[in-house]
Amino acid sequence: MNKTPLFIALTALGLPAATSAQSLPEGVTAKGFIEYEYLSAAGNDASLLFGDFDISVAPGASGLGVDFGAVGLDVEATSEIALFGALTYTTGHHKFSVGVPRSALKDHTGFPDIGGSRMLSLEAGMVTEGLLDIAYLTSDETPIGLRYDGDFGALQASASYHRVTGDEDVDILGFGATYSRDTLFASGSLEHFDGHAASGTLLHAEFGARTDRYEAGLGISNGDNGYFDDTVLFAWGSYKVIPALMVTASLMDLDSSTIYGVSADYTVWDHAYAQLGYVNGDTFGDAIWDISVGWKF
Repeated sequence: MNKTPLFIALTALGLPAATSAQSLPEGVTAKGFIEYEYLSAAGNDASLLFGDFDISVAPGASGLGVDFGAVGLDVEATSEIALFGALTYTTGHHKFSVGVPRSALKDHTGFPDIGGSRMLSLEAGMVTEGLLDIAYLTSDETPIGLRYDGDFGALQASASYHRVTGDEDVDILGFGATYSRDTLFASGSLEHFDGHAASGTLLHAEFGARTDRYEAGLGISNGDNGYFDDTVLFAWGSYKVIPALMVTASLMDLDSSTIYGVSADYTVWDHAYAQLGYVNGDTFGDAIWDISVGWKF
């Protein structure tokens, strides 16, 4: 479906939040990015506008608030968007959300975009983040649900439930947890969906080390025949050459076929950035070059 005007409107909404992310009112937080990406392979090219952001508002001491988010893309004259929104209640270490919250899995993976390509990550995102985002983005059905988040210092935990109604009712359960201690981190997540015609389970785990200067990690995903019916291995490393320049190398191995990429991300000004990336793989006919500019917050 063509939703270009709506995506442009959301871009206009997200960009002011990005530009003022360092001076938002108390109780308001924002995170995400808006990016224009150009891809080229053996003389063939494509471009897209891609955005993914979340804004949380929790004013006062009542604990009540609201979350709003969107993920969308505009490519080849077609625009798709998924809108998230939930009423929230926070007490102590616990946050409860009801409405259309994000999946629990999304906050428990640090695997970077291979070669810096947002398009490739969107297509491969089910392997690490589950199917909710991509299913919602490509359909008209809104996944109503609940989410819980717990912040226990070194341990962050999340759980979510969504129900998609339409031609077939589907229930999606998600769980995720991340533990960080000094420079080390470990995370795990699980998603299970159940419908009349099919069901499936996805397991994902990562561990590694992270500092202000570098990050390195390994990961593994296993999906049954409701997903991709295989085991996927991941590895990545990032190094900050200078404060404004980060270089990253990453690879993903699925069914003995390896996709790998390198990218360089340069902060031009404040939150504005430019990126150059390269992606190739065993089954690629030609390498893909990626040039991107964007705004992250």
